[in-house]
Amino acid sequence: MPLARHCLLGCLVITGAEAQNWHSPHPWRAQAAVEGRDRDYNNEYFLHAFSYRHLLAHPSPVEDGIRGTGGSLTSDRLYLDFRYKQSFEFDNPDQAFLLDIQRSEDFDGSYDRQLVGFRQSLANRWQLSLQGDVFSDKSLTDIYFGVRRLHGEGSWLQLSWVLPDAYFNDKTGTASEVIDTPQTFFLQWHQQAGADSSLTVSLNHSPDSTLDDRDLGDRVTSQQTRLGLRYRHRQGEWQWQADLNGERTRRSHRLDETPQPQPFRRDMASLTLSAQHWQHRLQPSLGVRYFWLDEQGWFGRDLNSSGQVERHEPMLFGSLTWSLSDTQRLTPSVYLSRPRVEQQVNSGDWRDRDDDAFVGKLSLPWHITVSKKNGAVLSIVPAIRLHRFAFGGGNVQLHWPL
Repeated sequence: MPLARHCLLGCLVITGAEAQNWHSPHPWRAQAAVEGRDRDYNNEYFLHAFSYRHLLAHPSPVEDGIRGTGGSLTSDRLYLDFRYKQSFEFDNPDQAFLLDIQRSEDFDGSYDRQLVGFRQSLANRWQLSLQGDVFSDKSLTDIYFGVRRLHGEGSWLQLSWVLPDAYFNDKTGTASEVIDTPQTFFLQWHQQAGADSSLTVSLNHSPDSTLDDRDLGDRVTSQQTRLGLRYRHRQGEWQWQADLNGERTRRSHRLDETPQPQPFRRDMASLTLSAQHWQHRLQPSLGVRYFWLDEQGWFGRDLNSSGQVERHEPMLFGSLTWSLSDTQRLTPSVYLSRPRVEQQVNSGDWRDRDDDAFVGKLSLPWHITVSKKNGAVLSIVPAIRLHRFAFGGGNVQLHWPL
């Protein structure tokens, strides 16, 4: 029986990963570079976002399947991280059609991708792929070139080269122009040691590129590096997991109304460690997390203001699992955090903030196996705030290995 089905029928492996996917190509986006971060964060934002992380281990970020989570961050904002990824093999198994549909968000806002393409296998060790994120507006089409070398059972080294907005200068209907062509390099190493251990390291790097957006009056040069590491190991009755994520973003804006360059920088890091006694009747889990975000400069056209934001958020979280039937489980989970926030913004809808207060949340994930054959699980997750007695938002998840 595949590992995913075995775990979902015999145990419930809880992950400690953030909802945002750090283990797939994350190309440069013009909207992110010009408009920048499109929202303010309150003191509960990252507590909610973390509690909406993918609660099941399968499908993982590198496996085929449906992997979706969504929940309310505020009364008017929904967090959504969804991916449907599948390979359709031809009669010749060395060839396959690839489909990868994504909807998620990063620190600059939400995005959508619909990748279609083909894969060719060579000598049972190499895979070549060509994919595109195709739009009716041809200037927005991204092209992905990929090569993967397989080694061992379920292990690989992959390199992808992405050309975002590949035909922008030739196809755009605006007066805007790409000066230094954007590109993104993606490197991934995945090592699988049977069913008990895996390591995934993913690196995205978008070197300096320049876009002259004449509609918004902004000539912006930007670069970004993102790193994700996930280690999972099962030893005896314990399941261990570590997630390390980081981002470094640098931008320089030359605005029509401002003669001097307006710089922006973002540095972010998070570390999550968790352990679960998966053979115990209640499958107790305990984890710790530290999140740090430091942003300074001109935030982009969406805010049209400069400022500085620094956040330090330590967190303790844990859960227990009760079996309600052979297809249903209830997993009460507690999240306790003390975010320290220092924020100063010159103008706009954001406000200056100096927070240093406890926030907490009790969530009640109800996991329902909807397909034993596929190991598919629907999760319904209501929650209560602990720092003030109030509804803590709702979350729905679907995990369907393919």
